[in-house]
Amino acid sequence: MRYRPQFSIYRNLLLSALFFIFFCPAAAQDTLSAPLTDEERKAELSRELDALAADVLPQFPRGEEAMAAWIHTHLNIPYVALRNDSTVMVYVDFLVERTGYITDVAIKYPGVRQLDKEVVQLFKGMPRWKPGLLNGKPVDLRMTLPLRITIPNSLRKPAEVATPAVSSLPQFSGGGQALRYYIKQNMQYPKEARAAGITGAITVEFLILANGRVGNPATMGEVIGYGLEEEAMRLVEKMPKWIPAKLDGKAVTTKHQIVIRFEPPGKS
Repeated sequence: MRYRPQFSIYRNLLLSALFFIFFCPAAAQDTLSAPLTDEERKAELSRELDALAADVLPQFPRGEEAMAAWIHTHLNIPYVALRNDSTVMVYVDFLVERTGYITDVAIKYPGVRQLDKEVVQLFKGMPRWKPGLLNGKPVDLRMTLPLRITIPNSLRKPAEVATPAVSSLPQFSGGGQALRYYIKQNMQYPKEARAAGITGAITVEFLILANGRVGNPATMGEVIGYGLEEEAMRLVEKMPKWIPAKLDGKAVTTKHQIVIRFEPPGKS
């Protein structure tokens, strides 16, 4: 099942007087480099603008408003298992060839994997642009376009299960130490997070059914990206049966949360 996200094209203050959409030549850095702070990003964009080797920037056919409408019509995302509203910035890096074709599309800062994949496919399928010009001649130009995408809350409603006042709480078989061992032994640290030195803690909410199985997991809080949410979900989905909560001596279904911490291999 697929859903339509809300999105906007990020307006950079440096160019707001000239362009509705901000473009910049891509920085000479690895796609997996860590995200910059706001001040570092502004400084980087200023340097890139100064180095821009074109008299006329590439343009989507019929202009920026037409591109915004085209993206709104064609951008789809798969279901993303998140509990809370989340606005994600996706930085799309691509080459506008002198022929106008869009090639070599990549995501500059990896985020939600499913969404990144959809955005890459979207740009690969774009119509031909008007190429950039230098001294009146078409030139190849690498660009970065920031997209602000909001995933509607209606896609991620929490599980509609009341949590009763149980007489005994659910427990991972073997207790907390066994749970930590399970996570440590089974975690597959995302390669993009490892390459960028990304750390973080992902909270996962899920059901522990009366039969002990785990159901309806979803992450909570701000999206970190770099594959951390997907790996946290995988760890929870693959868990063995828990000891369920009990009410008046009978097993019952309850909600539960755990925090999965990601540290670069070898650090912890």
